[in-house]
Amino acid sequence: MSESLQSIIGSMIEDAPPGNSINLQKDLKTILNNDNSRKLIADKLKQYHLNKDYKLVKLTDTDFGIISKYNQSGLKYYDPALKLKFDYDFDNLKVIDVEQGGVKCSEEVEQLNERIRDYALQHYPTFYKGIAVEDGDNENIVYVIIVDENLNDGNFYNGKWQSFYQLNKLTGELSGEIIVKVHYYEDGNVILNTGSHVKESGVGINNIIDVIGKVEDEFEVKLVKKFSKLNDDEFKNLRRQLPINRSKVQWGKAIGNYTVGKEAAEGAN
Repeated sequence: MSESLQSIIGSMIEDAPPGNSINLQKDLKTILNNDNSRKLIADKLKQYHLNKDYKLVKLTDTDFGIISKYNQSGLKYYDPALKLKFDYDFDNLKVIDVEQGGVKCSEEVEQLNERIRDYALQHYPTFYKGIAVEDGDNENIVYVIIVDENLNDGNFYNGKWQSFYQLNKLTGELSGEIIVKVHYYEDGNVILNTGSHVKESGVGINNIIDVIGKVEDEFEVKLVKKFSKLNDDEFKNLRRQLPINRSKVQWGKAIGNYTVGKEAAEGAN
């Protein structure tokens, strides 16, 4: 398969709105229609979810897990809070081979996972998961990932929130990124892709959740203000403006009250 086609498939996967993985994969398989393409699509999906768009998956009837390169151990992924290991079939898009176990982490990171669970429960309304994991090569580096999805095809909208943070316990520096994707598709397609880079100092294990809460609250407020400005300014300029007297033209029976209407009416007689 040519490199250009592989690049196109990768771009389509990255550009797909939230909640569209199944339909996109099905369409690509139909178009390409060979066994090699199935493996290529699965590999592209895997790399995308490992490195960029961390995937929320259901592990039990009530609990979710996250797929990312940060909580990958060997050929499997692990959930530090649930103490579970699992694999994922990127061809059939389903969790497989769930088992008890996980990667041992420090007591402070275990406690951090409990605080993340409480924070996510308070702030994320739908299908969500938050985890904290230590870097496998540097015990002073801790990663925090939060993913929340609201997939509502019945009302023609899907959305995803993803937060990623890296804490250096030695320097107290917190860096990361918040990404929000929304797709509204009733009688058309409207897609929002936005986000914000994060850089904070003076952060430690004990106050990281407070800092994350502040950062995410500030981002949400800015996002709401942007929507308000978009609606009040940019969208307003696209609408037909009212007459200068700010009264609506009464088209129906009152058309004869207006000069053009009178002339038209008299001409008809």
